[in-house]
Amino acid sequence: MATASMVLGILSIVLSCCCAMGMILGSLAVLFACLSKVDFTFELKARAGLITGIIGMVLGTAGVMIWMGGGLL
Repeated sequence: MATASMVLGILSIVLSCCCAMGMILGSLAVLFACLSKVDFTFELKARAGLITGIIGMVLGTAGVMIWMGGGLL
């Protein structure tokens, strides 16, 4: 689960400009990171997945907002 979280987090950053994929993959990365938590601590890969998933969600949300606004801020 921790490895899947890390991979999905990295993909969420890379694909954040593609039709809300950053939001979807980022939320899955955060979910998998939380599910892989063992005894109130995160593994290193799960922590990386959590951080990159959050970044991917933020970038994906910003991309969708820019797209919905017609490219103007």
